Amino acid sequence: MTVAVYPLCPSIGPFTILLFKLISLANGHPPVISTRAPNLAWNLHGKPGDGYYTEVEIGTPPQKFSLLVDTGSSNLAIAGASHEELDTYYATNNSSTYVDLGKEVKVEYTQGSWSGHLGRDRVRFPALLDSITVDTDLALITSSNNFYVNNSHWQGIVGLAFSALAQPQGKVIPWFDGLVAKCDVENSFTFQLCGPYKEKGMSRHHGKLMIGSTMDACPPATATSPIRRAWFYEVLVVKMAVGNKLLDIPCVSYNTDKSIVDSGTSNFRLPSDVFKVLVSSLKEQTSALIPPLSENFWSGTEEVCWPFDREAWDAFPNITVHLAHSNTSAFSITIPPQSYLRPAPDAMNDTTDCWVLGIDESQTGTVLGAVILEGLCVTFDRGRSFIGFSKSSCGPHVVLSEIYNSSDWSSCVYMPTMIDGLTIASYVMGGLLLLLSLPLIFASLRWTWQSVIRPQLYPEVPFLTLDEPNT
Repeated sequence: MTVAVYPLCPSIGPFTILLFKLISLANGHPPVISTRAPNLAWNLHGKPGDGYYTEVEIGTPPQKFSLLVDTGSSNLAIAGASHEELDTYYATNNSSTYVDLGKEVKVEYTQGSWSGHLGRDRVRFPALLDSITVDTDLALITSSNNFYVNNSHWQGIVGLAFSALAQPQGKVIPWFDGLVAKCDVENSFTFQLCGPYKEKGMSRHHGKLMIGSTMDACPPATATSPIRRAWFYEVLVVKMAVGNKLLDIPCVSYNTDKSIVDSGTSNFRLPSDVFKVLVSSLKEQTSALIPPLSENFWSGTEEVCWPFDREAWDAFPNITVHLAHSNTSAFSITIPPQSYLRPAPDAMNDTTDCWVLGIDESQTGTVLGAVILEGLCVTFDRGRSFIGFSKSSCGPHVVLSEIYNSSDWSSCVYMPTMIDGLTIASYVMGGLLLLLSLPLIFASLRWTWQSVIRPQLYPEVPFLTLDEPNT
């Protein structure tokens, strides 16, 4: 069996790049290194509720897997041991280029976690990049809790967030950071998520992940929101509406404790206070439905089914999310019910369609997951620190507004009031120091009393000044 050999990215040095540019100019072509697959076929796949995954090759010779693409984390992790939910895993002893880094690692998500140890090997995304292989730090998952999804067809995850989230902190270079640093690749990428469709009676979804410029696949961004901090892709939510009714809630509630754009989360997740108000408004505006929707549906634990010939969408309102464009301007994303009602998993029926609510409660702030992103082209421009949005040629009918001016959004910024661990530690150390200093303080007070204060209050005649007769 012949093993294909692809160029290793670190071999692309300054001389190679200069030579490539000179050859390109001589041939009349623009001096650009190709970083995308030659065709624009869908390179993301999956099932509604289970995330979008893409193909990857790891090791020498290459072992093929599928990885969930996630903008809410930064580690590249692959199953390194057998698991009941998986049909394959990465075998390090079958790769001649694997290096054990001798470090343990654990990552926890809002839903699920895994642990394992760190290594390094050659990684290539054949449907994403044009024959570029990168030596990458990766985690071998040896144990997990609620991480793998039944029949999801992916065996790991590739995190595309900033290196600040990579675990262990300061010990790992994420795949995309290494790609940008070693391969002269533009520091941005774009998602085009198309949402669900039916294939042989089963719900599927697909999309594209593109590195660098996407002028041939997506229009330029018509609205942008600044990335507030380089860890998650944190943005500022300033308003929300259900139908034409704005939610009556302080805007800081949306961003407590943060608001992030996360491709690895399927649902639209909201802080408890916001979730209750939004669901209450949805209930009010869908009260005409017969039969009425149960409480279990609104909590996400029960599906609702309608006959194929029933148009029930009209009973559900649109939901609008407003994001800050600057300190005094914003834009809105309006999603239809086809976005936030997801096809129910494993709901196969010849006469009905079944749906679950794609909105749930969060303990870690607002998460703009696939429910919000499907139907848009979303560019994560890390180099210029903004997220750009434009209309997509696929997916549900999402309305993207023009940028509008408004009042100052400073009141929407969440300012943490909790005392962090370092501050608590400093208070504890200060208390211990004070306790240990008490004997010294008491000794100093006693000396001051006996040597300074008492002689002034009770002056005595020195013995040597008394004459002998008086004595």
